Amino acid sequence: MAAKPPPKRETFRHGNLPEALIDAALVRLEAEGIEAISLRDLARDAGVNHRAVYRHFPDKLSLLARVAERGWQQLAQRLKKATADKAPGEPVLVAASVGFFQFAREFPNLFHLMGGARINLEGEFPALEAAIVHALQVFAVGFAGTGMAPGIVVERTAVFVAALQGIVTQILHKRFKVAPSTAKAFIADTCRMLIKGVS
Repeated sequence: MAAKPPPKRETFRHGNLPEALIDAALVRLEAEGIEAISLRDLARDAGVNHRAVYRHFPDKLSLLARVAERGWQQLAQRLKKATADKAPGEPVLVAASVGFFQFAREFPNLFHLMGGARINLEGEFPALEAAIVHALQVFAVGFAGTGMAPGIVVERTAVFVAALQGIVTQILHKRFKVAPSTAKAFIADTCRMLIKGVS
């Protein structure tokens, strides 16, 4: 006899439903891609009636904004850990760039969501923008540590991160043929070239 599905719940204890839905979305995102995410399916994954979802996320865009925000928060933690014992300047930038790549390789679909078409065009999700700035702050700190003039740190950081993101995306799409065993060294060497280019 087939097992019965878990009973649906209208509410989540302790207000954890939003986090449960984000968790479910992250699982679906990495397993099947962004097309596999729907609020109704996530409600089923979380074991609640689909009407409960709309109390927290009125549409798919609002959910994806929170998923992307979680991704940037996780990336920030990864970058802080990667650079914790590195000297200011190039060592921080190289370590952060390798950490950035490793995160993207581990969570490629999440990375594409985070760095793809801008979710917050209308300015509806300020927490997402704050999470992005917080995560990328490590690169600004790295450039500040090179002795660069403070007035151009933000601009150079933006150019550097955009280039790094493009390179990582090409590797993930296998347009740049980089063997897994040499990928970290490739990113580190590329990072050093980019630093020279924007310094």
